[in-house]
Amino acid sequence: MSKIMLAMSMLNGRLILLAAVLFTLGLVLADSVLERNIRWLVAYPVWIYSKLDALLAHFSGMWMLFFFIVIFNTFNLFVGFLSGFLVVLPLLLAVWTGLNVGIVMRKSVPSGSLLMLFLNPVAVFELPAGWISFSLGIEMGMLYLQRHDFHAVWELFKERLVVFFWIVIPLLVVAGLIEAALIQYMRAHTDGGSNNR
Repeated sequence: MSKIMLAMSMLNGRLILLAAVLFTLGLVLADSVLERNIRWLVAYPVWIYSKLDALLAHFSGMWMLFFFIVIFNTFNLFVGFLSGFLVVLPLLLAVWTGLNVGIVMRKSVPSGSLLMLFLNPVAVFELPAGWISFSLGIEMGMLYLQRHDFHAVWELFKERLVVFFWIVIPLLVVAGLIEAALIQYMRAHTDGGSNNR
């Protein structure tokens, strides 16, 4: 069996769906958080977005942008996977991630439905990668709750690494290529092609 087929056989559709629902819950809560101006929830995504935007401006070429985006997203999703060692944390992180994405989207584009995110060509690949990562963490947490055995959780983590490397990372690579190309395209048209930052 190939690595990809092996990884596909390890996917848990119910847990992926649970991660997607939790992410969407966070996304939907973004409007309520902004309306009530809950600053401790709004501050982090706005701050990190501004820092990332400034950092991305320093990468002039598409390939540098691509590598940064893929490394950044891979690190974040690997943290989501690792959070399974803390049992319930993947559930909270799935909601938190959706909330942060929703807040950033609403700050960037005040009008329109947040659910339009799902039609974004980058999100078509990036979101499933995130949901799969969280599902792996959730699976680890559930195993601990069933057995109370961190050794079993560690063995499951090692076993599920094939899913992260052969499904999650390839999805992030495709998403990174699309995102880097879109950023370069927007820069070229915004700057009239004269200033490719």
